[in-house]
Amino acid sequence: MVENMDHLQKRINEILQEYAGQDCFTQAAAAVFHRKGICLRMTFGGIAPDAVFDLASLTKLYTSTILLQILSEQKRSVDSRIVELLAVPENCERLHETLETVTIRQLLTHTAGLPAWYPLYTASGSLWERLECAVRNAEKVDSAAMVYSDLGFILAGKLVEVLSGMSLQEAVETKIRRPLQIPVLTYLPGGNSVSSAEKQKIVISSYGNSIEKEMCEKLGIQYAGFRPEGEPVRGQANDGNAWYCFNGVSGHAGLFSDVDGVSALGQLYLNTEDPLLCEAMREQGYGRGLGFEFGEKYPSGCGHTGFTGTSLFLSEELGVGGVLLTNRLANRTGKAPDLRECRTVFHRAIAEYAEEVQKLEYTPDTGEEERR
Repeated sequence: MVENMDHLQKRINEILQEYAGQDCFTQAAAAVFHRKGICLRMTFGGIAPDAVFDLASLTKLYTSTILLQILSEQKRSVDSRIVELLAVPENCERLHETLETVTIRQLLTHTAGLPAWYPLYTASGSLWERLECAVRNAEKVDSAAMVYSDLGFILAGKLVEVLSGMSLQEAVETKIRRPLQIPVLTYLPGGNSVSSAEKQKIVISSYGNSIEKEMCEKLGIQYAGFRPEGEPVRGQANDGNAWYCFNGVSGHAGLFSDVDGVSALGQLYLNTEDPLLCEAMREQGYGRGLGFEFGEKYPSGCGHTGFTGTSLFLSEELGVGGVLLTNRLANRTGKAPDLRECRTVFHRAIAEYAEEVQKLEYTPDTGEEERR
């Protein structure tokens, strides 16, 4: 490893130690990558390099990527209106009215006028009836505003299924996991076919759903189906709508992977020539791309985060990126430690050493790092 990469490895280790010391997480896995592959992996808290995490809202980036790939293949416009594509029932009047002029671009940039969140699992009926309940009962959204919305990406997942003719699981497998040769990228990783050793690689994401329970209580909603307080959640989507409403499979949350699986998505974007995927990395306004987020925590680039403590950063300009997966919710306090500073410092360290990162080649068969 070149000398400056020794410095980067030391810096990342310092970052993990520092924020673990602030009780931000007890376990973490990090990776740094460039266009050719991963050049640095690190772990904290005694986990394996291929430990599997609940990606939470990083799922949204896989959904948006698949949707954009399908649009490119089918030569459809990202400005297509969704109400016809999804056949939203007219008897769901408020939902139909909200979505009447909404485009795919607006879904992916969180400017569709949809509420940020609603516990769909507390409503009843079809997906459309539950969403109708959400738009009627959640806080009204200014149609000209950007509101980061799980509900919008639930609909993005439905668009993937409608346009591809596949389930979300099949689409992830066909469009992302197999083409990118990702060992683990899946919904429901703790199924019966998984060995006990593989299950142990899945990091506990939380204990119960105390945070979401509080969110429901603030809305005056009671739900009796939450996982017991203090019960370790491993291999099940932490997100309530993903788990309780969609059996772990949704466009907004539910995917599990390791640092390799997230890095592979970043590398796809660093290497792409697809016009829509390139456009995804361009700010569309309000600090949003087509799925991506922009801002000071993504120096010279873009990225996304997940509520469980996950994040992806990439810089097309610098040709590098990084992944940080943590278990910030796996504590007994029922609180979510703030990772904004940690993520920003981690991403800035990668950007600072971008020139050195690009000088390293990764040998997939051996994992060796070599001077170019």
